[in-house]
Amino acid sequence: MAKPVPGGLRVSNDCIADLAGYAAMECYGIVGMAEIGKEDGVIRLLPTARLRRGIGVSHEDGHVAIDLHVVVEQGVNIASVTQNLASGVKFLLKQIAELDNVDVRIHVEGMRVH
Repeated sequence: MAKPVPGGLRVSNDCIADLAGYAAMECYGIVGMAEIGKEDGVIRLLPTARLRRGIGVSHEDGHVAIDLHVVVEQGVNIASVTQNLASGVKFLLKQIAELDNVDVRIHVEGMRVH
């Protein structure tokens, strides 16, 4: 069995965004991450290699806040999908990055037939 190592763990915002993005892609009902074009306001579905663009990570009052901009599958129960997504992201960040105080805010930017 491995011994605990004394010290602290620092995780970058990019790493947190990647973990949250991969958790989102594993969630039922999520088609992908979205990016809103700054010039034209058009919503774009991001390829898997660019998930980070649809995720905002910030630090507020001693905890991490994550904003996920997602596209959901048409016909799903949005409330259930977003609740499962939030709990999945929190669980993964707890297990891998050892983050306890995580606020997950989900912004449904569109629906798509999958």
